[in-house]
Amino acid sequence: MLIAPLIVLICIGASSAHDPLFREEPKNQTVLLGHDVILRCVAEPSQSGETLRSQWKSSDGSLLGFRDEGVLAGYRGRYSYLRDGPDEKHLRIESVTLDDDGMFECQMMRPGIRGFRSSAYLTVVVPPSEMMLLNYRAGEVIQVNEGTTLNISCGATNAKPAVVLNWYVNGKVTTEGVHRWSKHNLNRTVTSYAALLWKPSRIDHKTVLTCEASHPPSEHHYRVNISLDVLYPSNAPRISIISGSSSAQAGDNVTMVCSTSGGNPPPNVTWFLNDRAIGTNFYYDYSTQETRNVYSMIVEADDNGAVYECRSRNRIGSEPLKDSIRLSIAYAPLGVDVHGESATRYGRPVLVHCRSRLSNPASRIKWLINGQPVRSSDESQHEQPSGTITISNLTINPSDTIVNRHHINVECIAENERGRSSKQHTIRILAPPMEPRIYGMDGEALLEGEMLNLTCEAHGGNPLATLSWFRGVDKLKETRSTASGDTSQSTVSFILDRTMNNQQVRCEAENGALDEPLVATKTITVLFPPRRVVVRQDERTRRQMIAGEPTQLICIVPSSNPAAEISWQFSSSDHPVTLRGENKLNKTSRENGGFEVENVLEFTPTLDMDGSDVKCIASHPLWSDQKVTPFPLNIFYAPQMTVDGPVTIVVDEGDSFKENLTVRANPAIATWKWRKNGIPFENTVGAIFARGAVLSGRSVSGFDSGLYTLIAANSIGSVNVSLRLTVKYAARVTHITSPVMAASGEEVVMECEVDGVPRINGMVKWLRGDTVIDTVSFDGQTRAVLRLNASQETSGAYTCVADNGVGKPNRTTAYLLVSRAPSITRHASLLRAAGPLGGRARLRCRAHAVPDATFHWSIQSDSGPIRYNNTKYSFYEVQLDHSTFESVLWISGLDQLDYQRTVKCVAMNRLGEDVVQITVGPPTAPDVPVDLRVANSSRSSLTLVWVPGFDGGSEQVFQVRYQIPGENVYHTINSTSPKVEIRGLNVAQLYEVAVRAVNARGAASDYSRPSLSAYTRDENDVDISAVSQKKDSFPRSLMVTFCIGGALLLIINCLLLCYMQRHQRKKKLQEKTEMVRKTNSTGGDVRPVQMYGALTNTESAYRPDSANTNRSELAYEPPSEDDQSEVNPNGYVQQVDRSAFYDPECLVEYGFNHVVRQNRLRGDGPTYANMPYPEPPTVDRVSMGTHSVGYPESGTLTRATDVGPLGSSRRIHIPRVIEASTANNYQGGLNNNGASQIMSTFMQPGGVHTAPLDYSHIDGDLV
Repeated sequence: MLIAPLIVLICIGASSAHDPLFREEPKNQTVLLGHDVILRCVAEPSQSGETLRSQWKSSDGSLLGFRDEGVLAGYRGRYSYLRDGPDEKHLRIESVTLDDDGMFECQMMRPGIRGFRSSAYLTVVVPPSEMMLLNYRAGEVIQVNEGTTLNISCGATNAKPAVVLNWYVNGKVTTEGVHRWSKHNLNRTVTSYAALLWKPSRIDHKTVLTCEASHPPSEHHYRVNISLDVLYPSNAPRISIISGSSSAQAGDNVTMVCSTSGGNPPPNVTWFLNDRAIGTNFYYDYSTQETRNVYSMIVEADDNGAVYECRSRNRIGSEPLKDSIRLSIAYAPLGVDVHGESATRYGRPVLVHCRSRLSNPASRIKWLINGQPVRSSDESQHEQPSGTITISNLTINPSDTIVNRHHINVECIAENERGRSSKQHTIRILAPPMEPRIYGMDGEALLEGEMLNLTCEAHGGNPLATLSWFRGVDKLKETRSTASGDTSQSTVSFILDRTMNNQQVRCEAENGALDEPLVATKTITVLFPPRRVVVRQDERTRRQMIAGEPTQLICIVPSSNPAAEISWQFSSSDHPVTLRGENKLNKTSRENGGFEVENVLEFTPTLDMDGSDVKCIASHPLWSDQKVTPFPLNIFYAPQMTVDGPVTIVVDEGDSFKENLTVRANPAIATWKWRKNGIPFENTVGAIFARGAVLSGRSVSGFDSGLYTLIAANSIGSVNVSLRLTVKYAARVTHITSPVMAASGEEVVMECEVDGVPRINGMVKWLRGDTVIDTVSFDGQTRAVLRLNASQETSGAYTCVADNGVGKPNRTTAYLLVSRAPSITRHASLLRAAGPLGGRARLRCRAHAVPDATFHWSIQSDSGPIRYNNTKYSFYEVQLDHSTFESVLWISGLDQLDYQRTVKCVAMNRLGEDVVQITVGPPTAPDVPVDLRVANSSRSSLTLVWVPGFDGGSEQVFQVRYQIPGENVYHTINSTSPKVEIRGLNVAQLYEVAVRAVNARGAASDYSRPSLSAYTRDENDVDISAVSQKKDSFPRSLMVTFCIGGALLLIINCLLLCYMQRHQRKKKLQEKTEMVRKTNSTGGDVRPVQMYGALTNTESAYRPDSANTNRSELAYEPPSEDDQSEVNPNGYVQQVDRSAFYDPECLVEYGFNHVVRQNRLRGDGPTYANMPYPEPPTVDRVSMGTHSVGYPESGTLTRATDVGPLGSSRRIHIPRVIEASTANNYQGGLNNNGASQIMSTFMQPGGVHTAPLDYSHIDGDLV
């Protein structure tokens, strides 16, 4: 409807002049980015009252529509229409962006009047997003060399319109050297730049450069600045002396100052001597900008001619500025050096050389001989960097000079104006000594290792003779020489060894007057034991020694002086045994001039000698010690055990052990063999591992006990040893008398026999509850006999405990059953039964009795009890525990008469009977579970239990609903047993819990009331509050209102249901009458099937015996053809897919029950598959392990069914997982007339149906 007016508006041209149809036209506006703006548009009022249609066109050409007012679609909700009257339409734009920049147009029209429009421009102003320097950081100080051109650029980004950039130097604007340019961006903004070229000098030091950006539309100003640090050199340094002068004497104090001015940074002023820096400090005067370095010193002779240099530098890498000064220091000669011969023979001339050390000025040299001055014409001077050296030579002839005591004294003197220095030189006149003599040895023999002291003397000579010692050709260095008067004496001491035997020692005397030395000699005789003794076996015998077989050993002494005496010594733990062998050789040895000896010993080795030593001892009375050489004995023998067997090891069951049997043998054992109880095994038997002589076990058990034998053998023989292993294991009950049935008053004997290692007193005992029974007789340590007087008080469970201190005690329960008459359980779920018309109903009668109870079923108004199974009634009995029995009666083909008659169950045994009446009715909703309570709690979980009510005629499951008070969200989880654990809860949190039942037909009970209030435990695992009943938190007035409204709705629903029920009953009665009529006319070949109940399969309780019957057929008996068909309302039989009745993968296996009746089939456990009327699980069966309900760590509810065996290898374990932590939030109850969302229906999708499949048809009432 809006298309035609829209086209008209678009086609109308805008007028450039003021349009009289507008009272207020849109005006051009300028707005800052991100601000809001309103474009106003007002038309002149219509005189005739025509409706005004108007819209806006955006800057991108889009029409914004004819909406009256409010936020417009698109543009992220920023565009909206505003209206203060019928003739107005203003456009409001929030948070203006650059996309909004452009022309907006207001378009209006009235019926019968031309369209009119007016436009306005919206200009978006954007301040710069950033102001920056391109190559530097704002605010920093940059260093630049004097005279270097500096290029600095600044920029302002993303502005609209462009900014104006200016450069300032110390706050004054500058235009010289400024270059500007800009760059346009795709988003209509402009980035502007300005560059400044600047060549600073030293006067520009610390100048501040500022770049300013002005943006007039936004009235914003931005600035960035940078400071200059101009680097320039200092002036040339200057040196001045403020104390002393450049020409000084040694010892004077001279102070020099080096100064320079200017420079950035301030320069380093350093003193240098011979290009080596002198470590003195300089200082800078900020007021005068002068840098000074003062150097003060005491001048010495070494400072003469020294050049001191001052260098100034303020930048690394630049050439320093320099100034220097040279010093001149006057000083006396530093010394005199005299060189020449110090000895000469009489009549031979001697040349003496004299050299003065440095001096300034140059020195003059004078000579004195024995104190008398002597002239020398040979003198020269040599200039050096720090002074002058003077040299003079003098030749002396002893024959022309007076000699005093064989000496001539010569003195050289060097002097100048500053002082003098002298040095003397002595020349000796040489004479030969007399022949030397040796004292301290008179030809006797000495032992090796003794100290020999010899003295040599020589008389006369000038100088006195120099004495030297020689042994053979070797000169002895460790000598002590002395002189006394005209006698020279030298002493030598050395330790004798065998190499000196028969050697000569000589003393040589010499001095400068002899061309050849004078010699004296002596010969040395040394006594020594052998350095080594060699022991070996006789080459003619075998290399190996065997215990009990004779063998020989040979001892050889290569060299000794005199000949050695040989003896043999065997090591023994008691006392050593010494023997003497037979000498086979005694001759002179070439080694050190000694004697060689060979001795042979013959003996028979024993086992104890293995590993010991036999020693060969070489000795002589003249020696101070003896030489001993051990020979290790390696005696071969058969394996030997270090311990006597058998070895006993005791270890706990499940523990590990390791036993190392030490076996001695030489050579090493070649084979290891193990036996257990006489039977050989290799390496491993059970949990026992054998490796060589090591026997170990890991996680041993009682089966590993036994006698283990090790057989070890080598090339000499073999040995065996036994090891008995005893494994201790926890005691366990091996036999117990249970159950025991007795009449009241009878004496009962209950026996318990246990087994375990070790066997200790008290390892078996009887308990009643947790109390130990003292009146027990024991038969040994493993058997306990309990005698009781049977009564109702003593009946029940008795526990036999086996405990020998190893592991955990083992408990086994025995039952004493005292005879009693049957007592039928009258629970609400057992006093009622239900089933649809034409279907089946299950009745259960449960009784407690001893001995076994038998059951009889009878129907009201029938003549007698039901004796046999037939198509109408079938029954069977099961034993739930030792004293609890149950009979189940199935009634098939239910009709109205079955609803009107009660069924009587009689339980009886020889002691009496009990009777109960059970009613049958149509299917109903299950009863509300009762007695909801908390069985256990923890910090994060609650365990809940309750008592189920009547199931309404079909299997029921339970829905547990919980919430935190105050929240409006419920969490639900499902359970097939009357016990559930909720995990993943908060710590110390109050929860309100309720439970209801939902059966297979989708009918549900109400939630239990009042809700149960339960707390989880706190962090310390303390129960902070007892369970309390939920209090009503609703206001009373609100509850009254809800009750009145609910009552009105209930009355209306009841009236509607009554009308629909009456209509449906008439219709179904007609159809059933037609079916029965047609059935009777066909002779009864096809049985009538009720079409309005649940589609079910008739269960067969018996099967005929057959020779070909196997167990798989018993477990999977196919239904009959009748069970797989339905009657079409039109009267013909229609085949039905049997998958509509049961699932081939259902969780049921049937076992053969010999207890109830031969060829009777029974279910080992309840089923939760798609079978007709499956049995719900009982609490007793759940506790026996047939079903389990638990929560894994992830917080999900897992339900598993493990069906009992019937000789079948197929084990079924199908878990059902319900996420407790993510349970469906529940806001209301289920409709009892609809299927529950958490349950599958009991109809398979593969079946053939004669009517449309809807829940009202499947679960409808019977006629």
